[in-house]
Amino acid sequence: MKTVIRNGRVAMGDRLVDADLLLVDGRVAAVGGTGPADRELDASGCYVLPGFMDFHTHVDDRIGRHYLADTYATATRTAVENGITTLCTFVTQGPGGTLRSAMAEARAKAAGRSYADVLWHLTPTTFSGADLASLEVLVAAGYRTLKLYTTYKPAGLYASYEVLETLFRRLGPKGATFLVHCEDDALIAAVDRAGLDLSRASSHPRMRPEAAEIEAVRRVADLAAATGAPAHVVHVSTVGAARLIAEARSRADLTCETCPQYLVLDEGWLARPDGHRWLCSPPLRGDREAFRALARDGVFDMVATDHCPFRPEDKDAWDGSDIRQVPNGLAGLGALPHITWKIWEDDPDRSALGLAAHLAAHPARRAGVAHRKGALLPGLDGDVVVLDPSGPERPVRSADVPTPEAFPRETTRLRFRHVLLRGVPVVQDGALLDPGAPAGLPLQPDPETLPQS
Repeated sequence: MKTVIRNGRVAMGDRLVDADLLLVDGRVAAVGGTGPADRELDASGCYVLPGFMDFHTHVDDRIGRHYLADTYATATRTAVENGITTLCTFVTQGPGGTLRSAMAEARAKAAGRSYADVLWHLTPTTFSGADLASLEVLVAAGYRTLKLYTTYKPAGLYASYEVLETLFRRLGPKGATFLVHCEDDALIAAVDRAGLDLSRASSHPRMRPEAAEIEAVRRVADLAAATGAPAHVVHVSTVGAARLIAEARSRADLTCETCPQYLVLDEGWLARPDGHRWLCSPPLRGDREAFRALARDGVFDMVATDHCPFRPEDKDAWDGSDIRQVPNGLAGLGALPHITWKIWEDDPDRSALGLAAHLAAHPARRAGVAHRKGALLPGLDGDVVVLDPSGPERPVRSADVPTPEAFPRETTRLRFRHVLLRGVPVVQDGALLDPGAPAGLPLQPDPETLPQS
């Protein structure tokens, strides 16, 4: 099957080219000189971009006491309707369980229900010799991204800096990349809560201070430099941490992401009567103008959502006395391209190239799938977004399931004229073409087919 996308402005690395794009049998075949085709799509007035990736989401899983509002079906539908053709999400080793068993459960939930391709990051929680040997097998098979936390001891997720160093030294040379939630647990534990009013969501940034993020980032950057392991700092929220990462890149293989909430929301949202609905970790911060300037200057390698949608009744199920009863997390999946576009919105061409880099090329490279995803190059998957920047203005919607809207004041004019997954049109004018035929596939092998360590 030959498909030609005609009359668009095609993102090719750091430039836009006025050309047609040819897809053959699900893969990119050529830019320009396309000739006749079985299917032709018009991209007049549009940018033609590689399919987007959300590098950081939580779906169809239990977080603490609550089950998330999005399933693989609902999340990936929201994703493709907003140009996200690859969803990256997490599998966490449960108490007494293994990563392989957790992965088997996640794959079963996604099988036959996903409208986007799916890639899983693995979160180990035990670190014995046998655990590390098992991780070596998984990394070799394509599970190259491991998530670690420098906080959350009560939840059983915490990994000390000593554990991080062991993993960096052993698994880094094997091809692993380490995604790290950077908040220093000791600095958080040292906060004097006696003077805080825990009935107010505005106390949250004081309980998880900026210094905790900055210190953890410093420690992780030093470990990456000392070991040579590739590290990626998730959901950077502070100006100080962003500047530290920018400086550390000269001595370490270090990348980072920020999230839509840290670009357009500030801690003033926590002072609202319903401010608990905006609780997330790291918290919303101040000094957002300086933070956005860093984003505009390219300090962040990618924008990802940390999409973690709770039902309104779960967000609101607290007695008003202690905000620690409220589940932390915001929806963001459906807002990702719309908020990212606003970083450079005074220059549409720059915004289009920014989407291609920060939502496609950079996350594909860090996820270890740049040989398949992230660019419109011959041989890569035909994941394509035909983006009209001048559609009718409408509200941004972070999710299509019941969950508090994280961005109630934000609007967008982006319209997704066409979205193609591996060469097949799946979305037209922002709507799913065939809801009864989810075509998403896993990007990694079934762990049950892999040898034991």
